[in-house]
Amino acid sequence: MNLYYLGQSLNLSTLYMIGGLASFFAIKSGFFNLGGEGQVYVGGFITALFLNQFTKLPPLLALPLTLVITCLAGACMGLISSGLKNLKGTDPLFTSFILSCAIIPLIDGAIAGPFRGPSGNLLATNFIAKKFRFTSIMPPSTFNGIFFPILLLCLLTYFFFKNTSLGRKITISGLAPKFSQYAAINNSRILDFSFAISGALYSLCGGIAICGTYYTCHSGFYSGLGWNGLSAALIAGLNPLLLIPSSLFMGFLITYSNKYALLTNLGFDLSSLLQGLVLFIISFPIFNLKLNFSKRRKF
Repeated sequence: MNLYYLGQSLNLSTLYMIGGLASFFAIKSGFFNLGGEGQVYVGGFITALFLNQFTKLPPLLALPLTLVITCLAGACMGLISSGLKNLKGTDPLFTSFILSCAIIPLIDGAIAGPFRGPSGNLLATNFIAKKFRFTSIMPPSTFNGIFFPILLLCLLTYFFFKNTSLGRKITISGLAPKFSQYAAINNSRILDFSFAISGALYSLCGGIAICGTYYTCHSGFYSGLGWNGLSAALIAGLNPLLLIPSSLFMGFLITYSNKYALLTNLGFDLSSLLQGLVLFIISFPIFNLKLNFSKRRKF
């Protein structure tokens, strides 16, 4: 049983890393993408639908094709928010959140209606074929090998922002938009690129959750993935390398709080309470942990 909870913690941490990277790209451009929950839901829904249509294709063809389509759908959602900012000056923080709130009930209705699978009382699509499911490396948990490519993705993101021209342009555009204009940086294109990548990663998170954890898109599976990914990114101080331990922290916190609530028969949702507490603390920092030491000359 302890091995099960360990594996589930690592599996959940993988999803938080992807969500954290999605938040990271948006914040580096100077704006928040608060549509993570809806974008995760879209990714999971599209993944479940296409894999149920690609049953005759081999996994090596069906899985990459489906995940590419999933990422494109999430990128389009991100581009809607950035496009409204560039055209009308609306804040992506609000438009991304409103779009997410609008898309969630639409998918709920689709799952409850024409796309509902024969799964009893569960509001869900058909389960994907076993050949499309990621193999667990720590049974009986759903922890699978996708954890290691996501670690590599965090490393690549770190080097992207540190060592590439585009990465530095995104950082400059987010920190000093006026200066970046004088430096001939196209802030509009930077915002479009950042939000497209952010939306694509959020949707990828939903697709991987379907293939590696739930095996079906059921109503509400997205809950917490967007917000906890954002929390992990903020805890990491927008450092892709520190996103790894912060995601592990969030994954273990949520998994073991749920375990404690189950064993003690608590009458309230302990994990949601802890999620809110963590998000509150990192959003309103009381203590400044960065101490600045000034050099003093001795005469």
